Amino acid sequence: MKHLFKYIFLLIFLCFLTSNSYAKKTQRKKAKTTTVKKIKKQSKNKKYTQKKYSKKGKKIATNKANLTSLLKETVVAVEPTKADSIPEKVITILSAFKPQLKSLSKIGFVNATAITDTNAVILNYQVPSQNLTFQYRPIALIPRSFKVDSLFSYKNVSSLKVGYGNYLHQYINLNINTTDQWNNAHSIAVYNESSTGTDNHLQKIRDIGARYIGDQYINSFNSIQSQFFYQHSQRFRYGLVPDATTVAESNYEQNFSHYGASIGWLNFNSKFKLVNLNPIAKIEQFEGITDATDTWVEFKNPMYLMFKNNTKLNLDLLYSYNQYNPTGLIHQKNTIIKFDPSITLEKWGSKITVGASPVWINKENYQFLPNVHFQKKLTDTNYLVKIGWSNSFNNNHYASLVIQNPWIMPVSEMKVTTIDKKYISLEVSANKRLDYSFGISLNDYKNLPFFNRILGTDVNTFGLKYQAIFESKANTIEMDAKLRYQFSDRLLFVNKLSYKQFNLIKDNTKPWGILPIEFNSTLNWLPNEKWILDASLVYWSGAAQFKEPNKAYNLKNTMVINAGFTYKLTQKWSIWGKGENLLDKPYERWADYPSLGLQIIAGVVYSFRN
Repeated sequence: MKHLFKYIFLLIFLCFLTSNSYAKKTQRKKAKTTTVKKIKKQSKNKKYTQKKYSKKGKKIATNKANLTSLLKETVVAVEPTKADSIPEKVITILSAFKPQLKSLSKIGFVNATAITDTNAVILNYQVPSQNLTFQYRPIALIPRSFKVDSLFSYKNVSSLKVGYGNYLHQYINLNINTTDQWNNAHSIAVYNESSTGTDNHLQKIRDIGARYIGDQYINSFNSIQSQFFYQHSQRFRYGLVPDATTVAESNYEQNFSHYGASIGWLNFNSKFKLVNLNPIAKIEQFEGITDATDTWVEFKNPMYLMFKNNTKLNLDLLYSYNQYNPTGLIHQKNTIIKFDPSITLEKWGSKITVGASPVWINKENYQFLPNVHFQKKLTDTNYLVKIGWSNSFNNNHYASLVIQNPWIMPVSEMKVTTIDKKYISLEVSANKRLDYSFGISLNDYKNLPFFNRILGTDVNTFGLKYQAIFESKANTIEMDAKLRYQFSDRLLFVNKLSYKQFNLIKDNTKPWGILPIEFNSTLNWLPNEKWILDASLVYWSGAAQFKEPNKAYNLKNTMVINAGFTYKLTQKWSIWGKGENLLDKPYERWADYPSLGLQIIAGVVYSFRN
């Protein structure tokens, strides 16, 4: 029983304590509610009286404040008063934009209009007083020594490059670059390169030449650039000729000489001038075999007038004159005058060019052709779409045909090639380092040159000869792709692919000598300040050729890999090396003219600068 009374007494005591604490809590709540009501009542009266007391309870001061000015644009949070505490800072942020999620299925369509939220959202941030202001303390400046940049421009830079390799390959090149006291730049290059095959003594080539480029300074916005060059190429028609032939080498000579000059006016202040023009004029002379010569003059003037709202009036002009002499008694002249008036507008995030091209060919053939171009960058993407319809003209000359096929004979009649092109392309900038593009075009050609061998000639006595055949009409579908990757100024990787399919050929049965597929890849890499590495890969599908007796066939597909390097030993001395056809597989770009195998050449470079 004693224990029972003890437990009952303990229970009663606990109930008493609980009821007492509950009563105190209720009193505090009532007091707080009463205080809030008093404050609200006083705010309605727009005035209230605040009294402060000392620790002894004596009255110190009475201050009056106008609540209307305090509560007009500020939200006040009422909290219990804390004794001996620093007042807290309150920041109120009102958000006028309401975030919204967009359905994934709508990405790529027109952006929806942002909905404005009319409800004010109040956010309270407690900012410590010590973070409201910061003191700026500048660090001490420490002097450093000046280091010359590796890209520092020297006024006089010259280099001599020599090398030697297999197949008796010899190379020498002298470059001189200087700037005179009037800030005019001059560049002079002289070179000589030769090699001889081991399987056939006629498989040898020698190129010598010189080139000058001058930049005449006028002022900070204008300069005149001039160029003079000379090139002589010596080679022999070794195709199908046995190495043991006793015929004189003069019977197989295929020598060419090419020289000329050009001058142009460069204007760098195009953004601040109403009229912009950059005229370029050139004259060139080419001498081939059998005393055939070719002389041509060309003048180009890209010009436009700039107006407000990014509107341009283009007034491009082209004049081309060519005099071809297949023999000393026959003279043939071709003239092209082309005017390209058009208007370029930049509206609605697009660039639109609309115009026409009146063209006169030999004063008797007049054509009026369209010139339309449209490009637009897709919204919220890095895609640039280009669509257009253009026309171009090539005033063919002997030198341009020799560049395509070095084994051709002089043509009996030189013609002008016209190209009507309708195209669409897509360019993508994936990031600041990678960009790529893809395009497709429909092309209508007139007088497109094909290349095939000349049949019925004595190959053993004169060598294998080719001729240029002008196709009167041909239609093609062409596709082009490009991928470019660049990492700073250390790495550059470029790839190009082209595909050409003939849908219509009027005169010939096949596009003789034209490559259906071409792929080119180049790599330039600077691992550090001493090394420079480069490499290239070329692939093409075999062209169609004609073979006696009346048999057409395609050459084999070809892949060629080249690589080279330069290593800097000192400030003046460097070593270099280059390897061509690293797969060591002779190939034929033109039928029965095999190339050399693996070619390796190396040498030194001596540079001196002031």
